[in-house]
Amino acid sequence: MAALTETTSGESWDSESVANILALPRSFGLIAHGAGQPLGFLLAQCAAGESEIINLVVAPAARRQGIGGALLAGAMARARGMAAQIMFLEVADDNAAARALYDRQGFAQVGRRPDYYRRDPVNYVDALILRCELITQGKISA
Repeated sequence: MAALTETTSGESWDSESVANILALPRSFGLIAHGAGQPLGFLLAQCAAGESEIINLVVAPAARRQGIGGALLAGAMARARGMAAQIMFLEVADDNAAARALYDRQGFAQVGRRPDYYRRDPVNYVDALILRCELITQGKISA
């Protein structure tokens, strides 16, 4: 998983960082495999009725094939099973494909972190904070 982040984003997660997240109580990870290779993964955690997507990565060659959507749907189901009613995540303002995915799953913007993601030594892009209701009026949503 750590190697996958090096090829897909400006920041990389080493194996120890991933293991540290997964060692936290109520944290979980999902992996998508194909042809014996990891195609994507998701890290999340749940606490106090809320859940947070920490990282969602899909290999460049595997994008636009529904892998991100499947990982996100799996995380939403798992979070519901852990009694989470709301899910949060952050996405780069310039990541149109990810924003479209989250929009299809019912996420809405609730905040913004200016200049959060570093693109190169001098350019930054805002992070959008998104939220999705996992349970609405006693019914499961999305």
